[in-house]
Amino acid sequence: MAADNTHSVAFTGHRKERILQESGNNPCILGQIQLSIIEQVETLYKQGCRTFYNGMAEGFDLLAASAVIACRWKYEDIRLIAVVPFRNQSARYEPLDKIQYRTLLGQADKVIVLSEYYFRGCFHRRNDYLINKADTVVAYHDGIFKGGTFYTIKKAQQANKAIINLFKKSAL
Repeated sequence: MAADNTHSVAFTGHRKERILQESGNNPCILGQIQLSIIEQVETLYKQGCRTFYNGMAEGFDLLAASAVIACRWKYEDIRLIAVVPFRNQSARYEPLDKIQYRTLLGQADKVIVLSEYYFRGCFHRRNDYLINKADTVVAYHDGIFKGGTFYTIKKAQQANKAIINLFKKSAL
């Protein structure tokens, strides 16, 4: 049997507020990003990737998890692994995002909860877990050198992981 991280992908990207702020609060950007993710997932699937790890944060992560689930219609052996930093992660999500989060957790092939409770550093721990499991990282990073997405990309670079950044100013 192949190792758990053979042909695997992790996602990292900005929260919804930051994505919307960068687009002038144009909600259409979320649909454009999701289409880009679906295209990228299909490309990676054709290259042999079957397992997709997701940190389940509001924004890019939920878009990416939805994209993986959408691709299941075409690729039945695609796997979504939800990596939850702490059990009550969605407590502060907007109501619709909470529903989407619960729905996606229910559709995931596996849910890994790293801690029962929030603790300082739990998001970094989740991001480190994602990087350790993945060969490739699909990101949505605006190039600003701060925040969890920057941290994760930096760690992925240090680990010599392939990084695909879907952020494009021209799409905004």
